[in-house]
Amino acid sequence: MAMTIQENSRMNFRTFEGGHSFSLTLAIVCLYLILSPVWMPGIAPRLYDDSRYLELIALGLLIIPLARSTVRDAVTLAWLSLDKKARTLLVVLLVGGALSVYVSKAAHLGSMEVALVAQLVMLTLMVSAAVRAGALQADKLLAIAIFAGAALCVLKFWVTYVLYALEGKFFSWISPFLIFANVRFFSQYQSYTLLLMILPGIMLGSSRSARALFFIVAANFWALHWMVGTRAAWFGLMVGSAVVLVFMRNGRMVWVREQMLVALAGAVIFLAHSHIVTSLPQMAPVPGIKSIVDRGQASINERLDLAQSALGFMKEQPLVGVGPGQFGLQSYSAFAAHPHNVPLQLLSEYGIPAGLAGVALILMLSVYAVRTLRKAPGQSSILDGSLVAALTMGLTDSLFSGNLIMPHSQMLFGVLAGWIVGRNERAPSGLYGNAPEFRRLRLTIVSIAILAVAITTILGLEYLPLARDIPVWLLPWNPHFWQYGRFSAW
Repeated sequence: MAMTIQENSRMNFRTFEGGHSFSLTLAIVCLYLILSPVWMPGIAPRLYDDSRYLELIALGLLIIPLARSTVRDAVTLAWLSLDKKARTLLVVLLVGGALSVYVSKAAHLGSMEVALVAQLVMLTLMVSAAVRAGALQADKLLAIAIFAGAALCVLKFWVTYVLYALEGKFFSWISPFLIFANVRFFSQYQSYTLLLMILPGIMLGSSRSARALFFIVAANFWALHWMVGTRAAWFGLMVGSAVVLVFMRNGRMVWVREQMLVALAGAVIFLAHSHIVTSLPQMAPVPGIKSIVDRGQASINERLDLAQSALGFMKEQPLVGVGPGQFGLQSYSAFAAHPHNVPLQLLSEYGIPAGLAGVALILMLSVYAVRTLRKAPGQSSILDGSLVAALTMGLTDSLFSGNLIMPHSQMLFGVLAGWIVGRNERAPSGLYGNAPEFRRLRLTIVSIAILAVAITTILGLEYLPLARDIPVWLLPWNPHFWQYGRFSAW
C-alpha cells in the first residue's frame, strides 16, 4: 500500500540552503509594506485602483522566487504544516468560489476575486516558510518594514500639513490626507499596524538615541489615530489588548506598559496639536474623538441596512451566493459596495457552504493565534503578543468595516497569518524532493499560483483602459475590488 507523505521517510526541516533562498520573497513583501501607505503614482484612474495594482504587482512578483526548488519545497511543507481541517476548508472556499463565479453574472469580477484569494493564501504560505526558515532574520525585517511604512506616512503627513499651514491653505482630512495616505480608510490600515510600532525599538537592541527616534515616530503614528480613529478601530484595540491580558502567560504587563507609553505619547501630541489649531483659525480643525460622536447613528443604520441586504441575498442564493466580489452589483438601498462585515460578505457572495468555510478559517486562525500565547512561562514574548493583538484588532475592525476588501488590509492579514504560523508551527516530516506524492502536491500548488497570477494580471490590464474612459462625474463609486465597485459593464 502506498504510504502518505507524512508516513514516509522522515526529514528534519532545513533552512533550505540558507536564508538567501527567501531573500527575494522577503524583499518583495517588505518593499510593499514600506511603499503601500504612500503609494500614489497615478498609473490607474483612481487612487484606490493604484493601491490595488500595487497589491497585484507584489503578489504577482512572488511567483519569481518559486523558480528556486528550495522555495517550492518550503512552500509545500508550509501547506502540509497547516491543520488538515484548515487545508480542507481552503479547498472548499476556492472550489466553492469558482462554482459561484461560474453561475454569477459578472465572471470577470468573480474570477479576479477568487484568484486574489488564492494569491493571498500563497502569500501566507511564503511568509510562513520564510519565517520558519529564519531567512535573513525575517522577524526583524518584517517589523522594520511595517514600521518604515508607517514612518513614511507620518513624515508625509506632517510635511504636507505644515506646508498647508505656511501657505494659508485649508487642510482637508479627506483630501489630501486620505489621498497621500492612500489607504482609502486610514484606520483600517492602522488596525493591523498600530500594535506593531513598538517592535523595532525592542527587537533591534538599538542605542538609546535610536530607541528615542523609534518612539517618536511610533508616537506620531498613534497621534494620527487619535486624530482620525474610528469606533471600529478603537473597539478592536480594546479587544486585542484584552486578548493579551487574558491569555498571554509571560510578559503581558511589560507589553501593556510599552503599548500604553507610546499610545499616551500620541495622545499628548494630539492634544498639543489640537490646542495650537484652535488658536489658528486658518488651519483645519482636527477631527479627533469628537468626530466619532458627531457621526451619530447614520453609519450604524447604514450597516444595519447592509446586513439585512446580505441576509436577503443569502436567502435568495443560499448555495452559490451572488458571486464573489459582486455584492455591490445587486439592488439595495445603501451606497456602499460591500456589507462592511467580512462574514456577511463571504456568506452572501460565495454562498453558505463556501462562505462558512471562509468564516471557519478565520475563526481557526484566531483561536490558533490566541493559543500561541499560552506557551510555557518564559517562552512567550512581546513580539508574540503584538502579532496576536494586531491580528485580533484588525479582524475585530473587519466585523464593522469589512476591511478585508482593502488591498492594505488583505496584505497585512496574509503577512500576519503567515508570520504567526511560521513562528509557531514546525514543518511536518515526510517525503521530500523526488517523492511522487510530494512532487504532485508541489506541482499543484505552483500551478494554482501561476494560474491565479495570470487571471488577475490579464483582467487587471483589461480593466485599466476601460476605467480610464469613464468620466469622474458619470458614476458614483464606492470600491469593492476596483474603485468602481458597482460597475459591471465588462
